[in-house]
Amino acid sequence: MRGLSDETTLELWERARGLPESARALVLAAGADPEAAPEELARLPLGRRDARLLELHRSLGGASLDATASCPACGETVEFEAGVDALLARGAEAVAPAPVEREGFRVEWRPPDSSDLEAAAAACSAEGAERLLLERCVLSASGPGGPVTGAALPAAVRTAVADAMAEADPLAEVLVEVTCPACETEFVADVPVAAFAWARLRASADRLVREVDTLARVYGWSEPEVLALGERRRAAYLRLVREEAR
Repeated sequence: MRGLSDETTLELWERARGLPESARALVLAAGADPEAAPEELARLPLGRRDARLLELHRSLGGASLDATASCPACGETVEFEAGVDALLARGAEAVAPAPVEREGFRVEWRPPDSSDLEAAAAACSAEGAERLLLERCVLSASGPGGPVTGAALPAAVRTAVADAMAEADPLAEVLVEVTCPACETEFVADVPVAAFAWARLRASADRLVREVDTLARVYGWSEPEVLALGERRRAAYLRLVREEAR
């Protein structure tokens, strides 16, 4: 996607601030793909939605997601990064959804979307969230004894369905292999793409607001007038202001 204009950055930040995480992710995805209808974005598999968030993050100058994770063995805070281009390439490896057949069961399913994630987040436990996702995303299931619900599938079949969902939507859960520099323990860290995209947008908006505030105070310009200067001319005026303040 093309880089956001300063005006669009502030408008998107204003629309997204204060929203719950799931609703905010959809607003950000709409900002990255303004031609898509909101209901279309809500029905997208999570990974395809988050691919748009990665593109938004990159358009704001973020070539990587600079993350931290706590080592499960020694508690050390481990810093690592996940490149946006590499993650988008991972998303391109998605395979078409196909029925899962395991231990005499046949399961038709669909990848989870934003509404499914929101519903699962309200569950009281991880087990409850898994059960709710299966109930929503398993379209039909049958076994040796006839039709069954998604939540009633054997554990091995549920695992096979989860694996199939991950293959069909690789960015639905971004997991990165990390090695602790302190104790050399290898573990897997979860990278929340939506949170990174929001942090990047918020930082860009905060910078713009501060620049507008400074130049409006000194020169009496309005916000549209300051933003219309463009990044280079605005930076030149800000240098003059800083030099005068010395």
